[in-house]
Amino acid sequence: MTANYFRNFGTVGYRFGDGETISFFKNITQNVTVLEAARNNATSYNLYTVMSGERPDTLSYKLYGTVDYYWTFYIVNEHLRESGWPIPSYDLLDEAKSKYPYRTVTTNDDVTSFSGDSERFAVGQTVSGNSSSTIGTIVRKIPEMGQLIINTGTIPNTNKFNESENISYRDIDGNTQSATLVRESSQYDSVHHYEDSDGEWQDFTIGSYPQSFNSVDASWIPVTHLDRIVTKNEELKEIVIIKPSMIRGISLEFQKLMKQRF
Repeated sequence: MTANYFRNFGTVGYRFGDGETISFFKNITQNVTVLEAARNNATSYNLYTVMSGERPDTLSYKLYGTVDYYWTFYIVNEHLRESGWPIPSYDLLDEAKSKYPYRTVTTNDDVTSFSGDSERFAVGQTVSGNSSSTIGTIVRKIPEMGQLIINTGTIPNTNKFNESENISYRDIDGNTQSATLVRESSQYDSVHHYEDSDGEWQDFTIGSYPQSFNSVDASWIPVTHLDRIVTKNEELKEIVIIKPSMIRGISLEFQKLMKQRF
């Protein structure tokens, strides 16, 4: 299938990395506007919702009786080119766990200022829970959400902290730095942001500590990382397809114009 699509692409020389030897391969940046024109012509296409588990090749066969036109879905759908084919619904949780494998803890305490010459709860700092005895390393800090993203040693992280426990460490000056947790969860299930009923993002008003990251307006709707993956995947399912009656002619014109370009 792929060879069929690239057969009329030109060849360019390219040096990979620091190598001096030139490698020749297909110019994958080469393109023409014929399919984009079809995308903008309402008489040339239909709207389609990708079913869970459908692949580009199986959808091509379903629509056109051949797998050879799978590539047209990417040409006429910019969001597929940018983000890839939608994931089957039953794989979304595993996708979320893979992208967001750590633990997220939330605290109302100050984790941004400096103590002496060292930043409090800096990325790379190892912390431990006083009641769970869970130990982990901070891999990211999101002060505007009061969140610390912590790697507790397994992928995905199943070693948890306890909500409302203290996490602490000793800084380079020998002082104990601690923060009280108000929320704990898997990273993929933690809050990415809040929205109002109109879908507008809502931000905390940052003031003096302690903050109220665990106490939000009743109208605010939490949106987790998993929620975002599911929503994005649903958007990817809505695509444009070239009408079966026009696919062969448009494909032939595309290949002809591609061949003329080199």
